[in-house]
Parts: sequence; C-alpha cells; structure tokens
Amino acid sequence: MILAQSTNQFLPPLSPGEAAIVAAVAVAAVLAAAWLLGPPNPVARHWGLWSLRATIVGLVVLVLLNPVKVDELPGPVKHPEIFYLLDASASMQMGNPRSRWDDSLAMIRAGGQLAESSPAVVKPFIFGQRLAAIDQPAQVGVSPRGLTVPNTSNKPSESQPSESQPTETQPSETKSKRPPRPDQGDTRLHAALRQISSRFGRVPPQGIVVFSDGRVHDETGIEQLAAEFAKLKVPIHVVPVGDTAKGGDVAIAAVVAPPSARKLTEVEVQVFVRSFGFDGKRAEVQLLEMVDGRETRQLAPSLPITLQSGYQSVSLSFRTDLATRKLRVAIPTLAEEVSDRNNRLDTEMKIERTKIRVLYVEGSPQPIQQVRVGDRYQFRGPFSDLKQALTEDEDIECVVLVAPGGVGQLMRIAEYAQIDGVRGFPTTVAELAAFDAIILSDVAAETFTEKQLQWIESWIGQRGGGLCMVGGEHSFSSGGWDQTPLASMLPVEMLAGGADWVPGESIRVAPELPPTPHPLWNLVSDDKQNRQIAGGFPAVIGVNRWAGARPNLTTVLATTSVAGAPVATQVGNATPSGPTFSIQGLTSALQGFVPARRVNSRVVDAKSTATEPAAADRSAANMPAIVAGRFGKGRTLALAFPITSPSADELVQKWGLSDNRYYSKFARNMVYWLTETSAIGRRRLVASADKRFYRPGETITVQAATYDESAAPTRNYRVSAMIEPHDAAGADSDDSPLKWPAGHAGKSGAKQYIPWGDNFDLALGGDTGSALAGNKDLPQHSIELPLADALSSGTSSQSLRIELTAWEDQTQVDSTSLEIQILHDPFEQQNPFPNHDLLKRVAAASGGKLLQQPDDLAQVLKDVPHSVGPPVIKRSPRWSGWWLWGLIVGLLTMEWCWRRSMGLA
Repeated sequence: MILAQSTNQFLPPLSPGEAAIVAAVAVAAVLAAAWLLGPPNPVARHWGLWSLRATIVGLVVLVLLNPVKVDELPGPVKHPEIFYLLDASASMQMGNPRSRWDDSLAMIRAGGQLAESSPAVVKPFIFGQRLAAIDQPAQVGVSPRGLTVPNTSNKPSESQPSESQPTETQPSETKSKRPPRPDQGDTRLHAALRQISSRFGRVPPQGIVVFSDGRVHDETGIEQLAAEFAKLKVPIHVVPVGDTAKGGDVAIAAVVAPPSARKLTEVEVQVFVRSFGFDGKRAEVQLLEMVDGRETRQLAPSLPITLQSGYQSVSLSFRTDLATRKLRVAIPTLAEEVSDRNNRLDTEMKIERTKIRVLYVEGSPQPIQQVRVGDRYQFRGPFSDLKQALTEDEDIECVVLVAPGGVGQLMRIAEYAQIDGVRGFPTTVAELAAFDAIILSDVAAETFTEKQLQWIESWIGQRGGGLCMVGGEHSFSSGGWDQTPLASMLPVEMLAGGADWVPGESIRVAPELPPTPHPLWNLVSDDKQNRQIAGGFPAVIGVNRWAGARPNLTTVLATTSVAGAPVATQVGNATPSGPTFSIQGLTSALQGFVPARRVNSRVVDAKSTATEPAAADRSAANMPAIVAGRFGKGRTLALAFPITSPSADELVQKWGLSDNRYYSKFARNMVYWLTETSAIGRRRLVASADKRFYRPGETITVQAATYDESAAPTRNYRVSAMIEPHDAAGADSDDSPLKWPAGHAGKSGAKQYIPWGDNFDLALGGDTGSALAGNKDLPQHSIELPLADALSSGTSSQSLRIELTAWEDQTQVDSTSLEIQILHDPFEQQNPFPNHDLLKRVAAASGGKLLQQPDDLAQVLKDVPHSVGPPVIKRSPRWSGWWLWGLIVGLLTMEWCWRRSMGLA
C-alpha cells in the first residue's frame, strides 16, 4: 500500500504587504474610534474581558492566515501490457511424464510468482486453428491483474485445480466454464500473429510471449511477419516446450468397437495405430479389461506389430461375458518415446441380455417317457439332455419339436405340443423370425415342406439365423438333405447316394486346438485345463461320413478316428420305468402302419435302417467331425456324430467331474456361436452403413430395410434419421460434421452442416449394391451423407450415432442406430517432434528473447518500461472544522454575557 506524504501550510488570501496595509488601516480605525468616543468606562477595562477579546481576535487572525493540510500522492503508473500466446493444438498433449501444455502452464505460474512486483498486465490468448482470448485468465495461472495464480504443483494439468475444477483462488464463475485445453487440429502461428495485432489498444503491448512446441502448419512467411513486429517495437519472446532428444512416438489413434454385444459372442475390435520415428521397431497391442479404473486382465493375446510411420490397422477379438465391458487398448511405452499419454485409449461396451430362442427338431426314434413331477407330467426323451443343457442358461429359451421319420411333417400330437407350447413348425415367416437358431438332430429332409425349407434358407442367409445339423441315421445324405437347399448352406460336402450313416462304430473325436481355440472349445477359463478337457472328448457311437469340408468360409473344429471295433447300436429297445412310447409307435397308432422312409427315390424299411450296412466304404477315420461355416448373414455348423442318448451316453452323462457340466457348456457354446449374427432376425427395421469407419471428406452411405408384421419386406414405412453425438463432449458445436445431402435443407435452412438433432427422411428406392439384405429385389431406404473435409477438434477420431426410426403414418414401428467412427490424421500428430529452431528464428527476427527458465520469463516481466504521472496533491483547510467555529462562537457568547452582567450591554 502506497502512503501519502502530509504537510501543514499557511495560505493567507492576502500577500504580506496587503496584510500590513489592512492591519494599519484597522489600527487607525480603532484609534479614531477611541478618540471620537472618548475614554472607555473603567469597568470595561477589566483584564478578563481583554483576555477574552484578545483570544477571539487571535482565532480570527488564525483563520485569516488560512492553515491547510497538504497530502501529496505519487503519480499514476501506466501499466504496460504483455500478451501471452498459448499453443492449444493437439501436439501440446504430448510429453512424458508431463505434457507440453502442463509445462507451459507451470512456466506461467513460476514466472509470474518470481515477478510479483512487475507492473505488467498479462493478457492470455490461445491459438491453434484460430485465435481466442482467455476470458478467465486464472484458468491458465494468470491473475485478473495480470501475473499469476499461486500454484507450484508439478503434477500434470488434470490434477491441478486450474485445469479441472474451480478453487478458492478462482472466481466462482469459472465453475460454469470449461478450462482451455489443447484439442485444436493445427498450430497456425502465422495466422495468430496476424490476428493479434487487431487486439492492440492505442498503445501496443511491450511484448508477446509465445508458449509452443513450434510444430506449426503455416511456417511460410512467419519470419517476415516477425520482422514487422520488430518495426512496431513489439518483440516476440518464445518459450519452447517439448523434449527434442526423444526418438519417436507411437499412439493409439482410434478404436472401432460395437457399442453393445450379446454375451459369449466374439467381438472384433479394430485398432488404429499411428507412429513416427520407430520404423522397423516391434511393439505389442494389448486389449485389457478395466474395472474401477484399473487394468484387471487381458481379454485377448497381445498382438505383435512392426511399426511403420503413419497409420496401421490391426484387429483384436475377444468373447464377451455377462459384465458390462470397459475396454482399454494399449501399447507398452517404448524407450525414448515422446509421450506415453497417447499409448492407450478406453472404450465401453454393453452386454445385451436379449433372450436367445432355439428351435430344436429331434427326429430320433428313441422312446419318450412320461414322468410325473409333482402335480404335472413331464416328457423325457432323446431331446431332454440337450434341452436341459441349453436352458440352464437363463438367457436361452429352447422350443422342442419331435418328428417321426417319413411322416412328411413335424409331429402335431397334443401331448407333444404341451412340451413347449408350440404345436409344430412355424406357420409364417414372422414366427420363424422369432427364433435365433435351429438345431436339426437325426431328422429327415422330407419332414419339412419345400416352402419351409425356403423359409429356412432365407432366414439364415438374409436375417442372420443359425443352423446346426447333428449327426444321426436321418441326417445329411442319409436323411435326403443333399437334395435340398440346405445342402449348399451347410459347411460340408455331402456324399452322394444317400447312405452316409455308419452305425455301430465307436468314434473318437479329436478337437482342433490352435493357440486361440474356436469358441466352441471354451469350456473353462484356464487355457491348459481347457485343452485337457477338450482333448478328453468322449467317444460316441455312429458317424455320418462327408466328402469333406467346403473350401471357403469354413473351419474344421474336430476330426474323427475309430475308437474300436464296431459296436451294435440298439434302436428303440430301451425300457424306461414309466409309460413309454416311440415316435414311430405313436404314428403307427394313428395311421395304422410303420411308415417307410424315402431316401433319394429308394424306399428303405424303417425297421431295418439302423443295422443295414452302407453300400460304400464305412471308414470314418481322419474325417472332419465338426465344421463351422457361414451362409449369407448367418452361421452354420455341422456335427458328424450324435450328441443325444443312447449313441452319446458318455458325452451326455460323464464328460465332466462325474456330471455333464462340460457337455452343457459345449452345447451352449454351440448356440452362442450360431446366434452371434441373429439379432437382426426379429427387427422390423434393419440398417447398415457401407463401411465401419470413414475419413474426412468421404461419404457415408446409409441403407435400411423395413419389414411388416409377417416379417415380409415392405415399402409402406417411412424411415427418418437424426444425427446425435456419441457423448456430451462431442457436442461443443451446434453442427455435426455431416453435410446436408443434395435435395435436403432440413430445419436449419441454408446451413451447410446438419445440426445435431435435426430429422430428415431416407429416400425409398431399390438396392444400390449394398450387402444389407443380399437380395437386389429388397426395398431399400437410403441416403448419402458427405463428411466435412476436416474435423474441428484436434483428436484423431470422432464418433457419432445415426438414429433411424421406421414410421407407419404417425406410428413408430421400430428404431435402431448406427455407430459411425470418423478417423482423422491431423497435421499436428503426423510428426510429434517439436520445432524449436522455428521459434528461435521468430524471436531473432522480432528482437525477442529465448525464454527457457522461469527466471527468464520473470525478467521479461520486470524489465518492461513503465511511466509514472505527476504527483497528485490534495489540500484541505485546517480551519474548516466545526470545533474551531464552535470555539469562536462560544467565546463571543461568553464575552457578551460577561459585559451584560457588568451592566455594559
């Protein structure tokens, strides 16, 4: 606090000469009055009256001398301005252990504290793609008057109060404003220096301090511009940040993963790696699970890669479980790496708990037993073990249908219908679309009508259902399936001739167990134990022989070998404890005969097929036993052997620790793998984009297909779309990075970009070549959405969501969404090394200095010239107080009262 200097002075209104004249005149007047009035009354010459009157005259004379108090204050200081330019581009995020942005803020705070006495007023700005003033300087460590907000922490900015949350040192209004952060796409220093001159006042600032790593996009002409600042006597000082001694940088630029997935399904995570300066070096990409912010386990084996400058794309796969997944993709820090902050990227995936519905068709002639449980009856038969294994999982619903061989249709007897509340095979496409997978076990092709087989083919290929055929007497060629549309859907080539079933042989199944086993063999979590359990797959009785696995889109999961000499297989001779009946017996009871089964135009007696030797060679050794494949959008699986009793008693009852736990897990793994793509089967609106990720400037093609209540394609629905940001942070701007397509104006009028939340309709037309439906005759709703040429932020990726809704008039029919990932390769991140030489040249051209330590910055702040104005003088009269005038009036009153008491008044 600056104190004023105070003095007392007399400032009479008359000069000494004038005062002497006035005094002489007054004396003469008094003498003249005394001469004219005669001698005074002796009483009036009392010494007390004279003393009182002399005091009054003295006080009047003192007032006439005009005593004043003079306060002299120092003149006003004209505070010079210093402009701070902080580089807010994405390259400032780099650094190890602190980022370049953190180093800049630490330099500002430390330099300001060392220069607390400086008269300079600091005005901070950020620059990158554009120049902007920092409205609340305290957020970057500058106090409202200009110097510093105390903070000497050396921790990264996210832990510093000014970077994350308001504190006592910050104004309360900072709570509602996000602190500036380095997220702009480019460093345009040349443009920032051109624009900063418009921020000068009547007097230019005493200097500009640039905090940057020097990695700029507009280097051309910057030294000439700096020379112009020298002419204005505005030096540009530079604070170079970033370590120039590092060897290179590797970063996880983007991660493309589905936002949600079913449990126990395989999920592919596409990772984009960007590196510089590490060509030829090895690194590992890891996929980790995050729980409470900690890395708990690795979800997939590490993937080694050889680094190359620029972008590289790799894929990692893992299988989901019940928990909501928080994922982290990471690359361990390399030696001499510029920054390890960009070596990891987190994403989140939710697990859907949609019921999986399985249609299980069993055609085995084994007897069915009616068992009383409590107050109701249950049916036990060849289907019971598999159904129980599946329904142990609360997310799987299994509907069982039984089929007598050769009847030509699925059994529709009331007792069997009560098993699952379903009286037969779905009678409409919509009913079939309600299921996710179909399992055909020992059931002949003639059980189904031609229309039903066409439905199955369309359901698997176009709607993503799953199809599994299990070995048996009536399966594959022995069941006539080689002459049906399903022959081309299954992943195996069937033998011609209709007799591929080899009964009686004990078959050993040998799983194929590569380093990463197929999901079918994921029985326990421990890999070593899992391989031992899978390798102990029990022997089964009987096998269907194939010509081999199809060459494309198939995977052989197991092979067979003959476990021993042929074993006689008994069919239909079990003796259950309760009332029993076979499918054939029930059929005979109704129709009066035991039906014959037609196989490839030859009639075979149903009673003799179980023991009839095959016409061809029966050898089943070293043949594929389990083959997985794909058909259209769906998945298919073929098992050459039965998985139900009695042919698979060892498998069903004893593959486990004296129980069937591994059989149950094997069966559920089979269903979960088959149904990974079946979710679209029940939808009435199915949409897709033409690619998984895009780059700025490309066009997103969105197509949608609509279905009516009967699951038939329809053109009668309108499909609308809306663009939403993936999260709140992505909505900093009112507009999305998507441009309005031709013919659309939307609610925003003449705007070029589609605002977040604006609705627009997709055009109705024919198929444009997308694989959305796999059928050129399917009606398509489509639209093309051009992307902006560059992302507004400095990040290398941006996610958004396209929400689509199908409408019938004003009624919403269905809705879905598409996750869109936009990948960007900003200039800032193509070369992570700082360019300090450029900053030095700018400083030299403008007459500025290179500031490497807080002392250097503090000295610049202290050395700025400043001027002090003339002193401010304030005068206040001492006689203007009430007490002086009160004293004079009091003395006059006393003098009057005294004279009156003496009879003189």
